Amino acid sequence: NSTIETWNKATKKLVLVGELFPNSIEQKYWDALANDPSVVVLTEKTSNLHHPTFIDQIDTLITPFTDEDFKAFQPEILLTFGGMVVSKRIKTFLRKYKPKHHWHIDSWRAYDTFGALTKHFEVTPNVFFDAFLPLTNATESNYFQQLNAVKVLRKLKSDFYLSKIPFSDFKVFEKVIQRLPMNSQLQISNSSAIRYAQLIDIDPSIDVYCNRGTSGIDGSTSTAIGAAVANKKQTIFITGDISFLYDSNALWNNYIPKNFKIILINNGGGGIFRILPGHEESPVFNTFFETSHCLTAEHLAKMYGFEYGIASDETSLVTSLNALYAQN
Repeated sequence: NSTIETWNKATKKLVLVGELFPNSIEQKYWDALANDPSVVVLTEKTSNLHHPTFIDQIDTLITPFTDEDFKAFQPEILLTFGGMVVSKRIKTFLRKYKPKHHWHIDSWRAYDTFGALTKHFEVTPNVFFDAFLPLTNATESNYFQQLNAVKVLRKLKSDFYLSKIPFSDFKVFEKVIQRLPMNSQLQISNSSAIRYAQLIDIDPSIDVYCNRGTSGIDGSTSTAIGAAVANKKQTIFITGDISFLYDSNALWNNYIPKNFKIILINNGGGGIFRILPGHEESPVFNTFFETSHCLTAEHLAKMYGFEYGIASDETSLVTSLNALYAQN
């Protein structure tokens, strides 16, 4: 009862959803949350949840925030469920601007990710929402309205920026993700690939997976091939070069289905390390952190019987993607 009371009184409620299997939570619960002006729902591409009111580009939303913005955004109640959350920025924000109440829903475990955990509901999200939502009332608030206005503004700026930038990692991710086949399975490797993918709209018909663990790059290709074998949908694997070369043994098996495709974003090193703090151009950095190289997948493709195409500008990228999807 006190839980319901606390919820109904709060004017700023943030729901943050980590990694989830597609279709694991009933849509009616989302509709109920979406109708409450005091609730903001943040999802990630790996949450596999879709609703027009949800915010699924967390970093695009909060990166430019000032202290004032963060204070206005600070929730009274944080409700979390699902697996790993990719966005480092949302974690940093919630550790600094802690919610009064952090409730986590999970049958097994509750990570105190933000140092603010107050309640663990040891049930599945469906069981929780089924019992909880009928007892709640929509609370008067401008919490959703304010953040939604920021989301709309960011979307305009992001689209404008993408229309202007030259051929680059970000541009490539935009073009690749826009052209993904409907109803396919998307596997994304760790590090910069999953972080870029978070910044771009992915069609709701696509199931999104990323092998998140301790966030290492090892095993991403193996995971993607295993998933392609187990799931009959067309599977597209988007990977960075270091991650791909590190796990090239994954291609050495007899079970790779014909509808498995790899898109390798090769920028000649671990680009993620240039984004992280503490990066400075030096021989030590280039050799041991970024692992600079001039390798491609051409000979591996030949050895393992994959067809190989290369794109080095926007025009050849579109042509190559069309050729890639033309046969399945």
